[in-house]
Amino acid sequence: MDTDVVAGGHREADVVVVGAGLAGLMAARVVAAAGLKPVVLEARDRVGGRTVNEHIGGTVVVEMGGQYVAHRDTRLRALLAELGIDTFPVYDRGAHLLELERGVRSYRGKLPRVRPLTLLDLGRARWRIDRSAKQVPTTAPWQAPRAREWDNTSFGSWMDANVRTREGRSLLHAAFTTIWADDPHGVNLLGALSRVHEAGGFENLTGTRGGVLQDRVVGGATRVAEAMAAELDVVCGCPVDAIVDHGSSVEVEAGSTRVTARRAIVAVPPVLARRIRFEPGLADVGRKALDCLAPGSVIKVAVAYERPFWRDRGLSGRALTIDGPVTTTFDNSPPDGGPGVLIGFVPGPRARELAKRPAAERRDAVLATFTRLFGPEAARPERYLEKDWTGDPWSRGCYYGLPAPGAVTELFPTFGEPTGSIHWAGTETTFRSLGGMNGAVASGERAGGEVLAALSVDVELVGAL
Repeated sequence: MDTDVVAGGHREADVVVVGAGLAGLMAARVVAAAGLKPVVLEARDRVGGRTVNEHIGGTVVVEMGGQYVAHRDTRLRALLAELGIDTFPVYDRGAHLLELERGVRSYRGKLPRVRPLTLLDLGRARWRIDRSAKQVPTTAPWQAPRAREWDNTSFGSWMDANVRTREGRSLLHAAFTTIWADDPHGVNLLGALSRVHEAGGFENLTGTRGGVLQDRVVGGATRVAEAMAAELDVVCGCPVDAIVDHGSSVEVEAGSTRVTARRAIVAVPPVLARRIRFEPGLADVGRKALDCLAPGSVIKVAVAYERPFWRDRGLSGRALTIDGPVTTTFDNSPPDGGPGVLIGFVPGPRARELAKRPAAERRDAVLATFTRLFGPEAARPERYLEKDWTGDPWSRGCYYGLPAPGAVTELFPTFGEPTGSIHWAGTETTFRSLGGMNGAVASGERAGGEVLAALSVDVELVGAL
């Protein structure tokens, strides 16, 4: 892998890929497997995009970005098998914690210990969400019978109309904000229902066995990107400024570096793609699609301890709190259980507010939440790490771009289709595993296949969508 920018250099390739996240690297891998020459340009000084490992001692890493392998992530699991990378189950044994106005309590199983009316309220809301989600085709949500109505409704508005108890609204608000990294009133209902259907039900969005949070990658999720990049020509530290489509070729300008290729694949978040100068300019529908996918906001924290002391008390490490600033925690320890690591998520408006405070205050606020939940031992970590994805210049938010009102039915039926000699990849370009690593991998495979078809390369793509 080439990680040095050639100042003033000119490269030639069959395909130039913009972005060395999972989508871009997968697209380049497909192209390379067919015997063509791809070059991947990456703005960061590393590969992996919205996945990133941080070392906390020796070979032990914690993931500060995307990390979970869902039960239904067929394409990601196939790629892991091809690369010889193993997974291990997320630790979820023991009692979970729930913090409401009446303090912290523990519970086992899938349902928290709340007032009977709250439990009934939440159960009814979840049933209605799942019933509506089943009407939304996961690969084409705009074909749902009530697509236009739901596309112009926020999940928050739906929640206001369907969740009656204050406690129920508080719990669902905290859970939903964590899942989507934005206030429910800023989340497109149709897009949310599509994701619920893809996950197999609302419960699976936060579920381990059989759910979205089932497994983790041994050695951290960034290993996947690093393994693919090792087989490719990747130039890091090379943000793209412009893409010029000449018809028979494309020219990509990245500072003093220039790449000429037959085709280009753009595989960066929409919020970054809209900053690239395209010549000729994108059609209105394409430009609007990029503009309507603002990412959510999240600060992810990882706190390391000598051992996972919560396990000694019969706790899973999983908690939900309405007080914050952290809303949710999980056990993120290595497979052998040492050191003990808890991760937490500060999502949506809470993330934007916390980011304004000095680093020491942020740390104190986070550890205060952990201490309320897990006791005084949580106040004395060996390591504390945080990642503000909204402040990352090459992501500008996480977990992914959220469709604005009306965008799914008006703009997304053609979003992701090639624009001249330019192709599109990224987890936002597919509603299959939208927002996850599986969606990124699937989109890269699709974009790579489109390029091969456009260049009339005769190759059979294993597992092509």
